Amino acid sequence: MRRFILVLLSFAFLFAAVSMEAQPRFSGTYAITGTNPGVGAYKGTLTITPRGDVYDVRWSIANLKYYGVGVVVGDTLSVAYSDRDHTFFGVAAYEHSGGSLDGRWAVAGGSSTPGTEIAVPRR
Repeated sequence: MRRFILVLLSFAFLFAAVSMEAQPRFSGTYAITGTNPGVGAYKGTLTITPRGDVYDVRWSIANLKYYGVGVVVGDTLSVAYSDRDHTFFGVAAYEHSGGSLDGRWAVAGGSSTPGTEIAVPRR
């Protein structure tokens, strides 16, 4: 009986590990470089924190802070975001690209061309 339980537990851990590896892992802190259409290039930090099946997302660019909430569908993290005072809102979508995140974003009422962003994990 003890051996059966150990084998059963071993399989449970194995399947849990395989299941976790199959899920995209977006959480972490990233160095970002991006392009803001009509404005130019920018650099900053992106922090993605899981909260169950939801992700809290925070950007720090120059002296500005942005906050968002996201969900994963397939291999894409989609995020709605704003500044602290909610003076605007936007959307961003990130896909895994060889260990980095490849992002596109837009702001309501802004440019008709999406901005781009590359996020590289900080080690």
